[in-house]
Amino acid sequence: MDFSELRKAIEEVELVDGHAHNLVALDSNFSFIHAFSLAHGDAVASTQHSLPFKRNIRDIAELYGCKSSLEAVEEYRRVSGLESISSTCFKAARISTVIFDDGIVLDKIIDTEWHKTFTPHVATLVRVERLAEKILNE
Repeated sequence: MDFSELRKAIEEVELVDGHAHNLVALDSNFSFIHAFSLAHGDAVASTQHSLPFKRNIRDIAELYGCKSSLEAVEEYRRVSGLESISSTCFKAARISTVIFDDGIVLDKIIDTEWHKTFTPHVATLVRVERLAEKILNE
């Protein structure tokens, strides 16, 4: 069976990320390794030994054109800067629309509008419970 037409369609389709979180500055307390796991404390160190982590680091290193290690990827990110790596990743992923979830609070979060540099359609999904909590606390 020839799947070339299906493969072509998959490779050319633009994607919608329907549940994203804003990017954070490279010097945020939310370090790069936390993008791979919700682990905290000592458990974060074991993240580097998981198969999904190793696969993701390999794929990211290939995209960046650097050595396949956490240290090499982090160094590339630091030297290249957030705008450059964001552009690279958004283009490679072919993301045309991002819908941000406003329910996560991080330090040094990048404004939603900034993301429009990389994708034409950006929106925010408002968590009603978070909004209600904020109003009730005022």
